[in-house]
Amino acid sequence: LLAGWLHLQLVYIVGACVFWTGFVAVRAAAAPAVLAEWGFTTRNLGRSLALLMPVTLLTVSGFAVYGMFTGSMVMHWHIVLICLLYPVWGLVQQFLVVALLAGNIKKHTRIPERGIVLLTALVFAGAHVPSLPLVAAAFFLAAVTTTVYFRTRNLWALGLFHGWFATGLYFFALGQDPWKEVVFARLWP
Repeated sequence: LLAGWLHLQLVYIVGACVFWTGFVAVRAAAAPAVLAEWGFTTRNLGRSLALLMPVTLLTVSGFAVYGMFTGSMVMHWHIVLICLLYPVWGLVQQFLVVALLAGNIKKHTRIPERGIVLLTALVFAGAHVPSLPLVAAAFFLAAVTTTVYFRTRNLWALGLFHGWFATGLYFFALGQDPWKEVVFARLWP
C-alpha cells in the first residue's frame, strides 16, 4: 500500500529484496540448515515444477484469452524483462508469506494445514487491497503456492511461478506494464 500510494515501487522492491536477501544470508551463516528448512534447496524442485507447470499454463493462457476478448492485453518487449526479473521479487514474497508466515504457523500451532492455507491466502490477498482483481489473484496464488510448499518444501519453483503468474496477470488481464509503472515511477519523494 505504502509503495503504491507514494509511487515508490522501485525503491520499495529493491529495498525489500536487498533487506531480505541480507536477512537470509545472515541467518544461513549462523545456521546453514535453515536454508533447507525454508526451502532454498534443489530437493523436490522437479516435483514442485511439475505441480506448478499445469497451473501456470492454465492461468497465463486464461489471462491471455481474457485479454484478447476484452482488449486489455498489452504486448510489449518489456514482458521479457518482467518474465526474467519478477521471479526474483516473487521469490522474496514467497519466502515471506509461505516459508515464514505459513511455515511458522505450521511449526508452532496445531492449526490444520487447510486452515493455514486459507489464512495465508487471506493475508496475501489483504496486502493487495484496494485492487479487487489483485486481491482475487493474490488469494488464488497464495493458496496454490502454500499448498505446493507444504508438499515439496521448495521455494525456487514458487518464485518462478509467482513471477510468471503475475506477469501474465498484469500484461494480459489487467492491461498494465509493470516495467513502466515501477521503473518510471518516482524514485524518491
